[in-house]
Amino acid sequence: ATVIGMEILREKHNEVEQEARDKAAISMAINSLSYSESEAIEHIFEELGGKEGLLIASKVADRVGITRSVIVNALRKLESAGVIESRSLGMKGTFIKVKKDKF
Repeated sequence: ATVIGMEILREKHNEVEQEARDKAAISMAINSLSYSESEAIEHIFEELGGKEGLLIASKVADRVGITRSVIVNALRKLESAGVIESRSLGMKGTFIKVKKDKF
């Protein structure tokens, strides 16, 4: 019974540590964004409407009035922090999936 209790505590401790790492990564990613990149991220997630979806950066850029490069840079920063996963689909756009639930 003691061994089982210790395993449960260890598992719980690992979950808490992972959650803290996730929060730190998200916080760091958000703090690294410029003002225009933050605005771009807001519009990107409005466009997605969920945890994953297809994004056409040029359409968002035209609608919001920012350059496509701002959107691309914002996505790269979030991806390098491990917050999202993105895959280019060429002319069809970019598939985006949120990896961190807390984002």
